[in-house]
Amino acid sequence: MGSITVSLTPDGDYFVSHCLEYDIASQGRSSEEALDNIAEAVSLFLEVASPDEIERRLARRGRVEILSLDRA
Repeated sequence: MGSITVSLTPDGDYFVSHCLEYDIASQGRSSEEALDNIAEAVSLFLEVASPDEIERRLARRGRVEILSLDRA
């Protein structure tokens, strides 16, 4: 399948996982469960989505940048 970029955010008793490439979200009670769930959700999406839908989602994705901030 390749790689996907996932953001993982704690939310109360859960962790929310969001695949940035395909704009798909999932959750889990632990970070590991949330990551397993997003991997499954993206895999299922790729099994059933049309090539046009996949390309549409990939075309509208943004960029992820990591910035270093200098402290004064």
